[in-house]
Amino acid sequence: MHLLWLKALHLVGAFLWLGTSIGVALVAAAAAGDQRAPVAALARRVALRIATPGLVLAFVGGLTMLALSWDLYARAGWMHGKLLLVVIAAGLHGAISGKLRKMAGGAEVGGLAGLAYAYLAILVLVVVAVLLGPVLIPARAG
Repeated sequence: MHLLWLKALHLVGAFLWLGTSIGVALVAAAAAGDQRAPVAALARRVALRIATPGLVLAFVGGLTMLALSWDLYARAGWMHGKLLLVVIAAGLHGAISGKLRKMAGGAEVGGLAGLAYAYLAILVLVVVAVLLGPVLIPARAG
């Protein structure tokens, strides 16, 4: 029963973290001119209040499930792939947060196109992570 609660915690955290990261990246990238700093400040507040706690919930739930079922996952190559995707997504979250912090402070930030495409990268990572494992790599018999 506790694994179901951990899985729910993990999934809710992942939805909050990744959904909010995608949303704030899109909003911040769309801001233009003199609206850039206030929009970025709002996007940053939303990210800090929703995406970051979601990241923590996702990590706590996921790592706890991993630790409790280590024998099951230790030799599962697909789990190593998922963990790599999560590290990449966390890095994108950090990059988005850094750009938002600079933009909110009024600094000119280059590479806004990269911010606009960060949401797409996160979306692809999520889809691959969900499909990786039992869906794309069926369990071997025996």
